[in-house]
Amino acid sequence: MHGQAATAMHGHAGITGGQRMWGREIETVEVHGHPCRAYRHRARSMAALLRDAQRWGERTYVVEGSRRLNFAAFGSAVDRVGQTLQQHGVMRGSRVLLLAFNSVEWLAAFWAIQSLGAVAVLANAWWSPEETQAALTDVQPTLVLADQLDKRGLASRHGVLDMQALRHAVDSTQPAPTLPLLQLDEDSLAVIMFSSGTTGRAKGVLMSHRGLVANIQNLLALTGRMPDELAPDAEGTVSLLTVPLFHLAGIQVSISTLLSGGRLALLEGRFDPEAVLRLIESERVRVWGSIPTMVSRVLEHPALHDFDTSSLRSIPMGGAAIPASLRENVQRAFPGVKKSVGTLYGCTEAGGVLAAGSATDLQGRAGCVGRPLPVVELRIANADERGAGEIMARTPTATLGYWGEASPIADEQGWIRTGDLGWLQDGFLYLSGRAKDIVIRAGENIACAHVEQCLARHPAVREIAVLPLAHADLGEEVAAVVVLRDGCDATSDELARYALAHLGKFQVPTRWWLRRQPLPTNAAGKIAKSELRSGWAGD
Repeated sequence: MHGQAATAMHGHAGITGGQRMWGREIETVEVHGHPCRAYRHRARSMAALLRDAQRWGERTYVVEGSRRLNFAAFGSAVDRVGQTLQQHGVMRGSRVLLLAFNSVEWLAAFWAIQSLGAVAVLANAWWSPEETQAALTDVQPTLVLADQLDKRGLASRHGVLDMQALRHAVDSTQPAPTLPLLQLDEDSLAVIMFSSGTTGRAKGVLMSHRGLVANIQNLLALTGRMPDELAPDAEGTVSLLTVPLFHLAGIQVSISTLLSGGRLALLEGRFDPEAVLRLIESERVRVWGSIPTMVSRVLEHPALHDFDTSSLRSIPMGGAAIPASLRENVQRAFPGVKKSVGTLYGCTEAGGVLAAGSATDLQGRAGCVGRPLPVVELRIANADERGAGEIMARTPTATLGYWGEASPIADEQGWIRTGDLGWLQDGFLYLSGRAKDIVIRAGENIACAHVEQCLARHPAVREIAVLPLAHADLGEEVAAVVVLRDGCDATSDELARYALAHLGKFQVPTRWWLRRQPLPTNAAGKIAKSELRSGWAGD
């Protein structure tokens, strides 16, 4: 099926069900009762994107270690995985929770879920068993697809399928029934992705087919890889994926590579700087979308210059602030990148990337993150005398709300609060800080309130404040200021062990300040975290 479809679609402009799928023309449409910019020609479902990508046929799509699947083989693998999911009760509208690290199986499962008209629930693979259980209780999925079942507390549990079972389906050569292209409402739910939130444990963010498609189309327009503009023999970009697929950035890289006929290189196992260098050399990686921490670790690796990295042309980074020194180090280490050390700015609740800037855009503009993308409208709320305030966005990529909460994320006019502070000047967006109470550790958002709620349950803790401290490698690290109860003693090691029993390892504080005096507060009675940060007296 997929090989035939690929042949038929060579040179095709991307038309599914009589609907042209691609184009740059912008129109104003009504989305949930408010006006919004949108691409006139767009796909109406995620599954339509996979169908369109089959035009690339025999090209290699994904590489993981010794495994290499071309587009036709990947499409057939999706069909087989879809059949497996159907045998486990998955149907249109079912919720399927993906709890695993990056792999070919993860990708095939994601697309099988979309092809069945089901909802992919993207869980954080670094969660503790307690956090995993909380998400399962909230979402009540029809099926859980997971790796490391023992570690996650999921072994021998009903409704759980080990990723190894999917590997058999992916690697099989047996044909499977073609998954039909369903007609779906573009505003129907496609993905639930977890945000760090700001008030406690992770919250499920609801993403529609419309929002996901618009975000990808924005990125393809930005990078000049709109599928209908690519010739059948256009060279595909080799992209290295080191960020998690359960993050929006991972989804973006994998889908934009799929649609433009590129090759996606996956790391085997945990992040390892030498493995990154090895893949860049062996696969001739051209684009490495990453986070500053990962890039820094590769730059600092002693074997950096033992590998041929001349193929690299672009290293867009997001997930944390990017120091000017890091940009300079990248350009020195990878001469082929030249001025392509760009930046992307977005947030999960807004459904993806909101602004992007090239190195040229950023030159001489401290704090700049680029220009808004084509269908994105930005404004500044409650601006001060300098024009700085909270960044608000209106875009078709906007998410539908939070799982289990009736109130929408956007206001009546469709504007979403990003929680970031900044200003607009001459068409460029600048960041000055954030209103959200989070730590961004190696690109991973951590809600301070979630860590605080955990540590507050320790019997020796009277008061607790969690805040970010600058870290040369991670960008920020989790720091905790703990006021101990009278008559109680606890060490930072003891508190760290307690946190590790309830939180993912990445959320456990690595800096501690144990004290007896109460935490400082501001005029509104809130803990003055800026005072604690500036006057840090912990270890």
